[in-house]
Amino acid sequence: MTVLRDISFLWSMMHIVLLFLMFFEPRFAWRITVTVSFLGMGLMLCLNALAVLWLESGSVMSVAFFTCTLPSLLMFFLLSRYRDGRLFFLFCLTDTTCFWLLQLSNFLDRLAGGDYVVLFFSRLLLFPAVELLLWRYLRRPYRELQGKLNRGWWLFAAVGAVYYLLIMCTAVPVDTPLPDAVGLLRIGLVMLLMPLTYLTIIHGLWRQMQIYESRWRLEVQRQDYAVLRQKLELGRIFRHDLRHHLTVLEGLLQQGDCGGARRYIGSLSGGLEELDMPTGCANPAVNAVLSAYLSQAASAGCSLDTRVRTPEALPYEETDLCVLLGNALENAIHACQELPEDQRSIRLELELSENQRLMFLVENPCPEPVAFGPDGLPAVTEPKEGHGLGLQSVRAVAEKYGGLFRCQWEEERFQLRAVLMPPGSREESRRKPRLGWSEAVLLALLFLVLLNCIPALAGALESIPILGAVFRAMDLRFYSLPFRTPLS
Repeated sequence: MTVLRDISFLWSMMHIVLLFLMFFEPRFAWRITVTVSFLGMGLMLCLNALAVLWLESGSVMSVAFFTCTLPSLLMFFLLSRYRDGRLFFLFCLTDTTCFWLLQLSNFLDRLAGGDYVVLFFSRLLLFPAVELLLWRYLRRPYRELQGKLNRGWWLFAAVGAVYYLLIMCTAVPVDTPLPDAVGLLRIGLVMLLMPLTYLTIIHGLWRQMQIYESRWRLEVQRQDYAVLRQKLELGRIFRHDLRHHLTVLEGLLQQGDCGGARRYIGSLSGGLEELDMPTGCANPAVNAVLSAYLSQAASAGCSLDTRVRTPEALPYEETDLCVLLGNALENAIHACQELPEDQRSIRLELELSENQRLMFLVENPCPEPVAFGPDGLPAVTEPKEGHGLGLQSVRAVAEKYGGLFRCQWEEERFQLRAVLMPPGSREESRRKPRLGWSEAVLLALLFLVLLNCIPALAGALESIPILGAVFRAMDLRFYSLPFRTPLS
């Protein structure tokens, strides 16, 4: 039976790496990152397999820190884009989560008799189930947090390190006796407090990011207000000087100098163009972002081709629209600033279709071909702090509304296209949740494990008339398995 225990440990160690990769932001392309990660994981599996053979008792947890934790930390430190508190917090989060699942499966096995069958099957099911839940509900917001928040991570990493030490100190190895009631209570409190603390930390980080986005939006509106004040001041001055301009034109016409009058009118038209806002949009939030960034583009010497056709009311959150427009235009402006002035141009299209789909396009010159990674984003050859995070935020907004996102390079032009679907249909789908086949299989397998782990539950269900025979058929105690003695 020890073979089930050893296989379950190696299975768990593999999922520590997989869980880490779910939230990881690589320094290199994903192809290189995944290849190196699996090669390193294979080497660590071999080392732990040798440790299993050398330790006859099978307690490899005593050396797991040296054969698993330290090597994986060093490997991901070399591969990570963030080499600060974000990396160490994520490492502590994933490691303690996996050790928490190991401890839980250990206690379930003890309740079932301690013959490693429940240990094996519970770990076989718990890790994929937890990974599925984290992938669906936590992966995207957590990666967004990593990209937008640069401070405060070291404190949270220290909290994660403390929980790592607590779990390592209070963990009960598989082959050792359980502690007394006070010891079990202490272990239970640590296991209960750990997920609550992590959820509190992530919630606090999310609130901090929302405050950051609100401040960013206020800054954009402040810039738009400054530009508007400048235009109003120029308009006031122009209106004040209008009578003088009319006097000049009257004098030129009285002298019969029509050419001079036309030239003077042309100079006045140029002054009037300076009073125009870069773009116009009925929606105040969208107009604020467009005005601020297109004013920056004009100041950078970029020629603008804007086509904005949107109503005042849009069926999307204003913060998401600000993230979408601001990041795309900011990237285009930065790209144009690296080109000669005669090549700087930005094309913008924003339109709400009749079926309430928002279609968005930003195009800028790009003489050099762009290589794209497996995720569809431009591959980063020389990583810089914050580089590439804007496109990730744009893609996150598109995914939030079930839309489309695409970057492409053709004919020396870089294009960013996005389509946002109307949120009404998504709300309808939320009101009528559907249970997928994967969730149904996981729930069925978890129910099977609980039925075989808790004899009292199995006895109660098997006593139900008619349905009891169905539950009895799922009870493995009534079968003679090659690794289990029949129930006497």
